[in-house]
Amino acid sequence: MSKSKWIVVILLCTMACGLWTKEAECRNIVLKSLVVNPSKTKTQTAMLKAYLPKETKPEDIIDLGDLKIDYDITNALYYIYKEFKLAPGESTMRQIEIKDIWVLSREEVDSLNVRAKELFEQLRETAYVKTAIIQQRNIKNKVADILTRQEKAMDAIPQTHIAAYRQNQEAVGSIKDMLAELEKMVIEAKIISGPAAGRVSVRASWWVILAVIISLGVLSLIFFIIWHRQAGITVTQDRKKEEMKTEEPPYSSKETKEK
Repeated sequence: MSKSKWIVVILLCTMACGLWTKEAECRNIVLKSLVVNPSKTKTQTAMLKAYLPKETKPEDIIDLGDLKIDYDITNALYYIYKEFKLAPGESTMRQIEIKDIWVLSREEVDSLNVRAKELFEQLRETAYVKTAIIQQRNIKNKVADILTRQEKAMDAIPQTHIAAYRQNQEAVGSIKDMLAELEKMVIEAKIISGPAAGRVSVRASWWVILAVIISLGVLSLIFFIIWHRQAGITVTQDRKKEEMKTEEPPYSSKETKEK
């Protein structure tokens, strides 16, 4: 292996090891990179290239120094780079300062607990209350874990700090899934039994509709019976009149004249 290749290997190893420090005062993260020419006799050129954490955007960088930044479409990551020409045995260090964006706000985390409590109150008097109690307890425990993990990682090395943030992000996603399940229960509970204001439930509504249909059917039957009876009476009266006409004896012509 040539010496120029050794420069690249040392550079990539330095990036992988992550020579990171953390500024306690401003809570910013500083990435330091060391480039070394291992040759004792030959001047060599190497390209410093280091990928930034996936959450980092150009606007998050406070101080880039004399380095440049670009975006790798394939890896979907920003990276810093610069070409160096180093004399035999020479080394150089570069650093960039990044805002600590790997922190969840207390308000954001606490709002998860508040929302869980609100949904539980809506489910207190429903058939879902037992499930809601378990879900609210799980959410409360997860929120406590998030805050504890973040507090412990605040003064840790950047790798640990960022790893804790990503773990907390996954926990927040899990909590949001639980909240979505509670919201679904609230909707189902409203459909089944209605809110406390006293709306008629779906089942009761169907019973009312069925009762109205039956009542209309009974009324129709009563009207039909009355109509049928009246029609029968009319037919009977007409028949009697016809019979009376046919039973009267015909008058003779003489009787007619006398009359």
